[in-house]
Amino acid sequence: MINSSERKIILASGSPRRKQLLEQIGLQFKVRPSEYEEDMSLMTDPFALVKFLALKKAEDVARHFDDAIIIAADTFVIYDGKFLGKPKDKEEAKKMLETLSGKFNTIVTGFAVIDCKTGQVINEFDQAKVKMIELTGEEIDQYIATGQPLDKAGAYGVQGMGALIIERVEGSLERIWGESFLVKHRKIDVFNLAFSAVISNAAKRRERSRREAKKRIIR
Repeated sequence: MINSSERKIILASGSPRRKQLLEQIGLQFKVRPSEYEEDMSLMTDPFALVKFLALKKAEDVARHFDDAIIIAADTFVIYDGKFLGKPKDKEEAKKMLETLSGKFNTIVTGFAVIDCKTGQVINEFDQAKVKMIELTGEEIDQYIATGQPLDKAGAYGVQGMGALIIERVEGSLERIWGESFLVKHRKIDVFNLAFSAVISNAAKRRERSRREAKKRIIR
């Protein structure tokens, strides 16, 4: 069992969405983005690849710590048997969006957690199918101009402005964001500690509200 009591938790990712997720569940953590260079050609199995990349990112950061818990993730888009990572530039982003316009694609996310003290590893993946609306050339240019597609796999995200170009989702976006992964492993100390804190804080807020309500009644 991973024990997070008085342990550093390191998010090996610069993703704002993943940072926000950990903040929402109450985890105290630091961000140290991995410097691992992705190679999408290493494997042909997308699910094995996304797990591998997430694990390598976690391992890259884990080597700098002796007693920390490392959390990493990797996401890419699958369309027509091809893996789409982050576009290199605006031109590649435009080509990706033109390709995906009006079509279904699969978003796959791999997750990895490493306990640097014990060497324990959790390495899994999840997926969801997404259909993009039909985009005009002008709409694609406007979306790229926001800068948001440039740090997203497949040149789009399911949050921010990207949410406006999503027509349909099969599966759960919580899967690819990571909520489902955290809920599944909530009994592991690294996450259970946070869930307990969230529940405790919610109970304290309810108690304060009841006390304030009583004071108003007495007055």
